[in-house]
Amino acid sequence: MADRSNFPETCDGGDCGSPSQRSIWLLGLEPGWSVQDQIEDQAGTERSDEEFANYSVELQQTMPFNRNAFKLLAALKGHPPEDYREFACRYRPFERGSGGYFKGNLFPVPCNNLGEWGDQDRRATGFDDKAAYQQWMRATRFPIVASWIAECLPRLIICTGLTHVADYLAVTATPCAPPAHLFQVNGHTKRVHVGSSGLVPVALIPHLSGGPNGLNSVEAIAGAAAYIRRTLTDVDFG
Repeated sequence: MADRSNFPETCDGGDCGSPSQRSIWLLGLEPGWSVQDQIEDQAGTERSDEEFANYSVELQQTMPFNRNAFKLLAALKGHPPEDYREFACRYRPFERGSGGYFKGNLFPVPCNNLGEWGDQDRRATGFDDKAAYQQWMRATRFPIVASWIAECLPRLIICTGLTHVADYLAVTATPCAPPAHLFQVNGHTKRVHVGSSGLVPVALIPHLSGGPNGLNSVEAIAGAAAYIRRTLTDVDFG
């Protein structure tokens, strides 16, 4: 985790890009470890090592978060979010060896929810509580993330999860949170922040699955994508 050269291997997959071939990054807080993952792990359900190693689109399409990520990326590119399967099969987002998209997390230890910190986490990290672990990550991993962003200059960084806005601003060298844009979907308020005052353009959005205020529907995803496109007129979404 403290080895700068190993940063891409601590992330899900995709193409970090370069200043001449810039990628769109999707940054989350931490890898998900869902209830379904636990059930399959306990039952000994096997997925091929190749699927995991390559982070294949076929594997990703079994994950609600990634399906919604595909919908958002499709909408940003000007496609209907409902056509996310065709989009994913054509552009292969986040797959190892595929270009144009990269997916990672601020904190690399997977958890089922943000407040969770169990015995397995303590053994794996050596930290007794999550606050200490996050503090160490901010001091050690965040500068590494920031240095990769400065080196690769993503065309856009989409940051998912509004509970850690300050952390996203730190790694993207964004001096302050862009103004909030609020919109309603089925009586629920959605909030996004989009701006380009830092090193790279950023879109700070709610989580892509679950929760009444998340981007958990086609309508919510389409609304967020439309605002990002309207605000970042200089960004080439491909």
